[in-house]
Amino acid sequence: MVSNGGGVAVTATTGLAALNIGGTTLHYFAGIGLGQGTLQELTKKVRDNKSARQRWIDCNVLIIDEST
Repeated sequence: MVSNGGGVAVTATTGLAALNIGGTTLHYFAGIGLGQGTLQELTKKVRDNKSARQRWIDCNVLIIDEST
């Protein structure tokens, strides 16, 4: 997780935008890959991904830049 401290994750919807703000893509943070699949499949991806699960647990504030 890219953090400014205190459980703040800085994300963007595209890789270039994430790079510009010193963050990660929202999909990487969320642990859902390309975000394709049913809700149940995506939830399983997060549950099975220890790092992604921990990012969600540690996050108090999620900043999403360039959301349209």
